[in-house]
Amino acid sequence: MNTVGHSKHGNSLRVAFVGGGSGGHIFPAVAIAQELLRQDPKSCFLFLTSHRVVDQQVLGTSGLSEIEAQVVPYASLSSKRGLWNSAMRLPSLWRSLRQARRCLKAFRPDVVVGLGALASVPGVVAANRLGLPLMLLEQNCLPGRATKRLARHAKLTVCGLPVAKDCLQNWASPVQTCGSPVRVGIRELAAIPVGAIPERKRILILGGSQGSHAVNQIVATAFGEGLKLPSEWDIVHQTGEPQVAAIRDQYCRCGIVARVEAFLSDMQAELAAASIAVSRSGAVTIQELACAGVPSILIPLSTAADHHQLFNARLLENAGAAFLIAEKHLDAVSTFRASLESLLSNPDVWQRMAQAIRSFAAPNAALEIVGLLRDVARSKD
Repeated sequence: MNTVGHSKHGNSLRVAFVGGGSGGHIFPAVAIAQELLRQDPKSCFLFLTSHRVVDQQVLGTSGLSEIEAQVVPYASLSSKRGLWNSAMRLPSLWRSLRQARRCLKAFRPDVVVGLGALASVPGVVAANRLGLPLMLLEQNCLPGRATKRLARHAKLTVCGLPVAKDCLQNWASPVQTCGSPVRVGIRELAAIPVGAIPERKRILILGGSQGSHAVNQIVATAFGEGLKLPSEWDIVHQTGEPQVAAIRDQYCRCGIVARVEAFLSDMQAELAAASIAVSRSGAVTIQELACAGVPSILIPLSTAADHHQLFNARLLENAGAAFLIAEKHLDAVSTFRASLESLLSNPDVWQRMAQAIRSFAAPNAALEIVGLLRDVARSKD
């Protein structure tokens, strides 16, 4: 094994984040980087991401400067599955491994953070071969396959949502649950009393960092079939680029005041203005909703690996913090309509759900993870 020498610069850390493919993978890294910079402005970062546009979009609006953060798209991702497609990915993964090795040797990080999913695999393997201290992040309550297989290389696995004990049997590294780290402005929302939120009259509809055709269609169909929105309410709807015009036209036809955007860059402001959310159920989104104390209607992505979004949503549903809508069910639209009408018309239901979802908030997660990160970095010394 080759070992890359580490820089010695007091309290400052050089951290390499490897992985990406969705906002749910990149946002926690941004939150950790923000906390490190708050503690020491000399901290600096390398992001080895996927080639997906969303990775660059998130980092481009993160506030991290080019001096503070180098961004290198290094991993190509495909949504296709199966043995043949896995075999076809091998040359690409090998190229990504070699590129990760070159980048890590040049950057000389004190610690490497694996962000999960396939895009993290080449970077984690390269870091292990270079003898670099490694931490893994797992945000969901059902750990991903990449994280499971890479855990043997890690000093520590840090979990966001609580993971069932049977999922962690024979886990190959120590595990600690801190909550999912969210960006500075969003975690500050956890200080706002839940009782102040009903003054807002806005529904925030989120399709994930890349938008969601299924979420868009469920919502549009419900309003198209007669779901009424009280006149004092409005909607902010993040659709993804392909459906902006169609969804905007649908709201106009229904006489609903709505702002429709492909991507929402200031999520702190959007969450701070919302009192009800309709959303996918990625772990980071759930943590953001929890910090904001916004009762939610969750529509899990049915094609998510191992149905992890469904498990996340069930966790909140069982706690009385959210309604769950199965996007493939025939009654998805009617169930959505009943759930939204319940939140709009019943203040007691809204209040109970707001308190329940706030109980999942972990505003200090980034601070705790940075402390663990420093411990992992020192483990090499």
